[in-house]
Amino acid sequence: MASMPVRMDMTPMVDVAFLLLIFFMSTTQFRPPEVIAVKLPASTAEMHVPETGTIIFTVNREGRVFVSSEKANDIQEVPKDQIFDAIVAWRSRNPSAIIIVKGDKEASFGPINALMTRLAEANAGRFNLMTDIRREGEAFTGPDGR
Repeated sequence: MASMPVRMDMTPMVDVAFLLLIFFMSTTQFRPPEVIAVKLPASTAEMHVPETGTIIFTVNREGRVFVSSEKANDIQEVPKDQIFDAIVAWRSRNPSAIIIVKGDKEASFGPINALMTRLAEANAGRFNLMTDIRREGEAFTGPDGR
């Protein structure tokens, strides 16, 4: 009498693998694209910015100032004469929020300096400047590409 080989049905395992894949794809939160794209200056510091509890002031290449939180839908442009009021208003919403300043590396220093002065006037002298991390061995390129 010949013995029959034992066969395992792999269908349930494939089903479980696809269910796990679908679960992780549907529950993962991806970072939304930045509404205001800026080229950040390079640095070697590796301090990581928290995902929540932040107030982000962005200065683009033209020197326009924007304020937002980590949510992409609450961004607003701030006129130069209302920066102080915007700082006070956003800090009153979340007094423990970490303030982050993102300045385009091709922006002039004037608008960034004015923003930092207003932060100091609003007693928000502690803030983080966001940069791109330059890894060891990478060449530094300035605003002119050199």
